[in-house]
Amino acid sequence: MAPIWKPSTDKHGIPRAEAISAILNASYTDALDDATPEGYIKLYIGRPHPQSRRELEILVQHFDDGREAIVFHVMELGPKYRRYREENPQ
Repeated sequence: MAPIWKPSTDKHGIPRAEAISAILNASYTDALDDATPEGYIKLYIGRPHPQSRRELEILVQHFDDGREAIVFHVMELGPKYRRYREENPQ
């Protein structure tokens, strides 16, 4: 199933194709501690395309009952999730 994209994903001007590429080729993923009774939020960090040096942070709400995931946050990797990745290596 295709995810639902919230309007907030366009806030930082990242093209959807770049966000999709970053999700599919993420160099870092982690389920955040913001779990809900219905599911969890997953962080994806990845490059918008292989030749890029910049990274994107993407937050997606996943549901345990099979509903479509909701992409609600897309932006260039900032200090909050850069630090999170450093503190939570995989």
